[in-house]
Amino acid sequence: MEAAETLIGRSPDADIVLTHNGVSRNHAKIVRNSYGYALLDLNSTNGTYVNGEQVKEHLLRPGDRIQLGNEGIELLFQTHEGEEVSPTSLDLGVDEDEELATKTLGMWGGEAAEKTLHSLSSVLPSEGSPYPEPPLAAEGSPGSELEKISHILDFHCYFEKTFSSEKTFRQILKSALEISGAERGFILSKHNNDFHYALGLNGKGGLLPQSDFQTSQSVVGRVAEEGRAVFMTEGLSEEFAQRKSILAMNLRAVACLPLEALSSESEQPEVLGILYLDSTRRMHALTGLDEKILTKLAEEAGAVLDKLEMIKGLEERKTIEAEMAVAEETQRSLLPQSLPNLENFKIRTFSQPTRHVGGDFYDFLSLPSGELVGVLADVSGKGISAALLASLLQGILSTEFQSTKQPAEVMNRANKLVHQRSQSSRFVTLFLFLLDRNGSGQFVGAGHNPAYLFRAATGNIEELISRGMILGMFDFASYDSSPFRLDKGDVLVIYSDGLTEAQNQQEEMFGEECLREIIRTEAPAGIEALETRILSAVGEFTHGKAQSDDITFLLVQKCN
Repeated sequence: MEAAETLIGRSPDADIVLTHNGVSRNHAKIVRNSYGYALLDLNSTNGTYVNGEQVKEHLLRPGDRIQLGNEGIELLFQTHEGEEVSPTSLDLGVDEDEELATKTLGMWGGEAAEKTLHSLSSVLPSEGSPYPEPPLAAEGSPGSELEKISHILDFHCYFEKTFSSEKTFRQILKSALEISGAERGFILSKHNNDFHYALGLNGKGGLLPQSDFQTSQSVVGRVAEEGRAVFMTEGLSEEFAQRKSILAMNLRAVACLPLEALSSESEQPEVLGILYLDSTRRMHALTGLDEKILTKLAEEAGAVLDKLEMIKGLEERKTIEAEMAVAEETQRSLLPQSLPNLENFKIRTFSQPTRHVGGDFYDFLSLPSGELVGVLADVSGKGISAALLASLLQGILSTEFQSTKQPAEVMNRANKLVHQRSQSSRFVTLFLFLLDRNGSGQFVGAGHNPAYLFRAATGNIEELISRGMILGMFDFASYDSSPFRLDKGDVLVIYSDGLTEAQNQQEEMFGEECLREIIRTEAPAGIEALETRILSAVGEFTHGKAQSDDITFLLVQKCN
């Protein structure tokens, strides 16, 4: 799965198409980022299960068994890296260290713990290590190497139980302060490419409010730009010693580390936050080992921040999916449950929304005087706002035709109401017609592509062009209707631009000329054959490529 999102379902637009009856059209999706993969149920009818338990969202691990519905289809999730690290294979340099690590792993559990311990095996000193025991500070002295490393394990174990950014930041700072013996520590989080205060603690774990937030901007800027840690714990380097912020705060020691994660869009790591530590007194002199432990803590913290971002993204997606479900239901409710059963006319319709729920809809009204009103509309935008505007327009048309059967009057009134009640960025294109029992009628358009009228007697195709402005964009817009007539065998074809602008793999458009040719050859056989050929031709042309706009069309044929 190389894409950022993989859709699973019965829909032909899905990335993984499963035709089992228990699988919904858009059943679930797998979301990928630099941290891993997450499974998200899309409000499926029969549910999504992982290892036998129903889930709404789940962070996938190798070997997870995904079941779509309560029976039938089952998928096995695996990664390219299938190896697991065994605790007995860890070499921590000395026997007691290995025993401690194995006990810690037994309490913590999980593949992530094994990987973390394995990476730490290269950090711990063995016999003859060049790292000396650091001198003790007067207060807040750090403990032994294993105690320092336990902070990383404690931090990772802690995160397994919480998904709160603030609590995670607090644990990062607590561990870093105890490892380093610094007086103050801050977490800076990234927002719009700048780094801002997220949390601060003093050396005793007390909260430092944002009003106390002061850092060496020169050091922070260097770390943010280069993505490399800066350690100055035994005196400041000449490069930074005379900087105004350092002089103003009387700093004698600074440690600043990037909290990074691999970006899904780039091979270069992205700095998600910054860990900043400083002291006005001489901080515990960090050895090379201490720096490695702090660096490892920063790496783990960066991975956690990435995971938190992923969870936040899942929550946002969950909200969006819920809104989209409402929009889909609203859009479905706009379409008539059944088509008018008329003595002199046959009607066929088709509408296929995109994944992003567009605003296409069609409707029919039977007037008390016997006329048939038909409309096909394309509302700008996507989602719930488009669906609600479509619902508003449908209600306006139904209400206005109760007081008049003149399409132009209805359109003029509808334009003013839509303009008053919708956002300025929302508008509608539509084609509306009125037909009496004999086939005489009127049509009016609002920024919509022309309809096609196939003449059975001659085989010619006429364009029904209306030059009315887009509905709802300007309150002063005015609309006029034009007459037309359907004789026996004639076919009226109304469509949204999603049909003619459907694209193939080379991003070429289906086009109006192709549609006209299909009408010319298939309309003589009736609208059932015409509908079938339009759908097959579009399917052959697009060859499975997902479309960015709804495809909707409406066919009316005069029978007698």
